[in-house]
Amino acid sequence: MGLGHYLFSFSGRANRARQWALILVGILFGIITGTAFGIMVGWGSLLALFQGKISGTQFAAMPQLATFGIVACALYLLNLWIVVAVTTKRLHDRNKSAWWLLVFFVLPFVLNIPAILTMPAQFAHLGDVFRAAQQNLPPPPPPIEPPLVLIARAVASLISLWAFVELYFFRGTAGDNRYGPDPLAD
Repeated sequence: MGLGHYLFSFSGRANRARQWALILVGILFGIITGTAFGIMVGWGSLLALFQGKISGTQFAAMPQLATFGIVACALYLLNLWIVVAVTTKRLHDRNKSAWWLLVFFVLPFVLNIPAILTMPAQFAHLGDVFRAAQQNLPPPPPPIEPPLVLIARAVASLISLWAFVELYFFRGTAGDNRYGPDPLAD
């Protein structure tokens, strides 16, 4: 299996080692995105935002932030394609269809929507913590999350743990299956 097939195709099977290699692709994606952010927006701008030297409106109005957003979206879509392609092949190795992606990835995302909706309050609290530290004051207490957020996050975490064990630790089907030959037989 060539690199192009491994990263971009949805057919065939991939063993655990190839799934673990996907983590390296993710790390590389993070390094590229972080470097792009540092070059395009600048860490100083983000620090100035957290220190209250510039407002959120001023930060959002920076033209380089829009450019970074476009680059980050393109990189994210490329990374998403790779993750879905490799994970599909890994599911095939476990003799499961790609429909399991809905359980392993979409369901945890949906369950985390309530937590995502509380993020503005979390970011506001982070800004309060930075301002308190600058004034040598004790940090304010964090906002209390509603029970629905905690329960949904816990269920999403359990599903994600199950997916991690399924994809990264369990051996694939020995021998050929309906998705192709055993990748360990190569």
